[in-house]
Amino acid sequence: MKNNRNLSKLKGLSLIEVLVTITITSIGLMGLVSLQMQAVRATTDSGNRSQAVWLFNDIVSRIHANEVSSLSYVTPPTFLVDLVTGQTRPPVCTAPIIPTACSRYHTGVVAVQAADCTGVQQATWDLYEVACGSPKVAGFQGNSVSYLPQAQLTIACATPGCGNSDPLNVTLQWRAKTDTEATTGAARTANSGLLTLTDVITP
Repeated sequence: MKNNRNLSKLKGLSLIEVLVTITITSIGLMGLVSLQMQAVRATTDSGNRSQAVWLFNDIVSRIHANEVSSLSYVTPPTFLVDLVTGQTRPPVCTAPIIPTACSRYHTGVVAVQAADCTGVQQATWDLYEVACGSPKVAGFQGNSVSYLPQAQLTIACATPGCGNSDPLNVTLQWRAKTDTEATTGAARTANSGLLTLTDVITP
């Protein structure tokens, strides 16, 4: 009789024990999910940084190749916000007419042949193609700048009153998926997650 009483006390788990187990397991799983999300963001940022370096080197190489018209690469002092995409880009991207295509590209449906361009036309096209991407149709993706959130390309004279072949200050900015505030818990500002590549070049 005594053994039967002891067995009845030992069988099964109490509701409190079950709830404690569920709580501990849930906390652990939430930590794993958070860690996975941070890893995905970090991977995306790494890819975006590679795209940014490629774009930066691309425009610098284009300026070097078109040294006689390097002043034509200077971007306007203000930027416009595209209300549809939310992207902040130079006004040249919002022009109603696409500049003369000075390089061969593919729209996703058909290949467009390059025109015979002047140095100024080449500079206008280079800015358009790097900062805005070559024109695409039918939702076709193929422009590196499309993967950089809030990308901004700025090219300015390194010294006042510069001319062709004078030094230029090239700056490319974009927004990262992760920022310091996300880690520290501090309040976000307008510069949170803002990354910049900049250099002074001589064409």
